[in-house]
Amino acid sequence: MQNSNLYPLKYSDLTECGGCGSNSLFETYNFGKVPIAGHFPLRMEEALPTLPMSLMFCEYCSLVQISPNVDDHHLFSDYRYISSISMKGHFEELASWFHSREYPEKTAKILEIGCNDGPLLECLTKLGYSPTGIDPASNIVAMARKAGLKVINDFFSETTIQSYQDLRELDYIFSANSFAHISDIRSIAKAVAESLSDKGKFIVEVQSLVELVKTNAFDFVYHEHKYYYTIKSISNLMLQVGLHLEHCEMIDTHGGSYRFVFSKDVIQQSSELAALISAEEEMNLNSDAIHEAVGRYVLTLGNFDSYFEDKVIEGKKIVAFGASGRANMLLTHLPRIRNGLPFVIDESPERIGRYMAQNSLPIRAFSSIDTHEFDVVLILAWNFSKSIIDKWPEKVKIEFGVPLPVFEVINYSEDSL
Repeated sequence: MQNSNLYPLKYSDLTECGGCGSNSLFETYNFGKVPIAGHFPLRMEEALPTLPMSLMFCEYCSLVQISPNVDDHHLFSDYRYISSISMKGHFEELASWFHSREYPEKTAKILEIGCNDGPLLECLTKLGYSPTGIDPASNIVAMARKAGLKVINDFFSETTIQSYQDLRELDYIFSANSFAHISDIRSIAKAVAESLSDKGKFIVEVQSLVELVKTNAFDFVYHEHKYYYTIKSISNLMLQVGLHLEHCEMIDTHGGSYRFVFSKDVIQQSSELAALISAEEEMNLNSDAIHEAVGRYVLTLGNFDSYFEDKVIEGKKIVAFGASGRANMLLTHLPRIRNGLPFVIDESPERIGRYMAQNSLPIRAFSSIDTHEFDVVLILAWNFSKSIIDKWPEKVKIEFGVPLPVFEVINYSEDSL
């Protein structure tokens, strides 16, 4: 059976920087062949081939990016990530932050790019606003519309601005974890600037390259995440379209992310932004520093894989939790775990009943398993380890293995609960 994605798998090597257009791209790290992280095939579905993947560093504007570039339509028109399952609390915080920081009128025109199933739209609606979302994944958009949210099923672009009245003269545009996923990012930045009113603002959240390097969290690096931003590199990009950075703060999503506020007016930078710029400059994030950090990541995963082998030798029954895109990437570097697990458990209805990308490892619902059968849980969704552990019954009878940001084994006693 062929793959169900209506768009063929197409990709091409990068020949110029997506952020500035220069040809000053140099390979920082070659990961070899890896799966498409968001690929979770059905039982009879033909699995996609693994693809080469390298981190590239632009010496002109410092933007870090992935080569080859995989076609956006293939990656995002049929998507298996649901924001509301793991990110609902974050979007409640974002909506509250926006409401208290900006004091917008209830009539403010608000758009979210890459809204997924609409948890941010829902939070903003509860606060009295009437936001619009846009997202290319038809299966996910159907969920948002079923919830009564206003969502356009399309890619955001300069072309779609002309097609939809709701994409013009906007007071605020949000992009939460979608601005790293777009191939022609300069064109999208231009579309953002064109869509905003003269006093409009662009609020964007992206994973921090600084924090990624600090935590060695390179399971976040995959083809869908096309760009890895610093304050310097995203500022360079947005200045090209006349948007100025006025504020930045750190948030804890995805192992550490930035929340940026851009505007058309040149506004004095916030004290938080100035401090973060200074800290970033001190790190001197060049290509060599990134290469060394990836090496530490691979070494840590080797230790995690050896831990699994030790537990197998001890006769322990082992299961993994978290069938995410990151898990697909982790399993690339965990051959013993990849080939030795019975299945991976998850809570997303878009993944349950499917298989991991590389080896047809089945994905089962957390609610369907007997937790008493297992001695060890490998938490592949390590950035949600606390919430996963909290959900697990009888924690004193189970051992949790967490691969990152440092490999650790967590055991509980009656006294520690």
